[in-house]
Amino acid sequence: MLRVGAIDCFEQKDLCKKEDISGDLPRYRVYPPYPMPTQDLEGANLDTDKLKKIAYRYITNRAIEITSANHETFTKDNVGIPKMLLFTEKKGVPIVYKALSSYFEKTLEFGIIRKEETALIKKYKVKTFPAFFLLKNQDKPEKYDGSSYTY
Repeated sequence: MLRVGAIDCFEQKDLCKKEDISGDLPRYRVYPPYPMPTQDLEGANLDTDKLKKIAYRYITNRAIEITSANHETFTKDNVGIPKMLLFTEKKGVPIVYKALSSYFEKTLEFGIIRKEETALIKKYKVKTFPAFFLLKNQDKPEKYDGSSYTY
């Protein structure tokens, strides 16, 4: 899981010395999942978009690509664990969906269904994209009808 923190090297000199942080500040240090080495980012040309792009590389994706072939297995396995389905017409997996799938990995399972899966789109009566459905046990799927897709 990705974590973000800030250290003030004037107040926490011992930690900065231990981490061998010297030179120009501010500096950003990325601690990717082991065994990848740390990555230092510094300089005047760093901006929020560049930092986000680097951080996004390390967000784990636990969402499963759902097709007509594996839909029943996905929905019937682990009956006690609710499932979240995202119907999308876009390629890739949205960053927020990756983050949610990783954060809730023990309590929710995440699936992603592409617009090419017409049988599943028809089954769930999806009219617009994106569309989210929550599946709990054998209950009727609940469509998320909110307008905000932020986390």
